[in-house]
Formats: sequence, C-alpha cells, structure tokens
Amino acid sequence: MPRVKGKSTKCPTCGHTISGHDYTKSIEVRRLKRESKTLDVIDLVVSKISEVAKEKVDLLHIFSFLSEIEVVQDIVVRKMSRVFLEKKMYLERKDLRYLRAMIINESSTYGARQEQERIRLDRLPPKVD
Repeated sequence: MPRVKGKSTKCPTCGHTISGHDYTKSIEVRRLKRESKTLDVIDLVVSKISEVAKEKVDLLHIFSFLSEIEVVQDIVVRKMSRVFLEKKMYLERKDLRYLRAMIINESSTYGARQEQERIRLDRLPPKVD
C-alpha cells in the first residue's frame, strides 16, 4: 500500500483537503480491534478494488473506511463484504465508500432484528382457555 506522506489529498468521505500524513499506525490500531477472519475479508476486498479501480486504494481510503465501521460488529462486516465480493460489485467500479454504506445499513437492520428477537423471546405466550 502506498504512503500518503508529504502531499495534500482530499478526504474520501467529506472532500476536505488534508495535508500529508502517514496513516500506517492509525490503520494498525484499528486493525487490532478486528478478528483475523474479518481482516482477511477486508484485505481481499481492498485487493479486488485495487485491481479494478482507476485510482489505487491508498492508506487514507483504508483509514477512513476502518474509522467509519469501527463500531460495527465483525459478523456484519464479514457478511456484507462477502455479499460485495459474491456480487462482484468491484467490477461495477464500486469502492470502499459503497461497501461502507452497505455495512452501516446492514448494521442498523441487524441491531433492530436482534432487538425484536429479544423482545419476542422475553414475552410470555398468550393463555389459551
């Protein structure tokens, strides 16, 4: 992965101009919070996107992706990353921003489903007379 040190780039999420910064340590800190299975899938997605994309995925894109999915559970990240790979969305020029949106959307529905299941299991069955 190329370094982004010494040049100004635009933030992939907000478009703000950022002066050069080395994101390697920040990425490693965020990677340590994830399971190895999840990291394997994320690395595969990044490599597939890099193969197809006009612009290579740099450290800034990876850092912003990992930062925005930091609160999402690993199971949701793996599930949506596999969907991204199975449907070959990277061939349609979809990038990490698209995958991030998929993960965030699935995370909200996953949480709602878990809550509904918990409510259903906590409820007493109706009495039959």
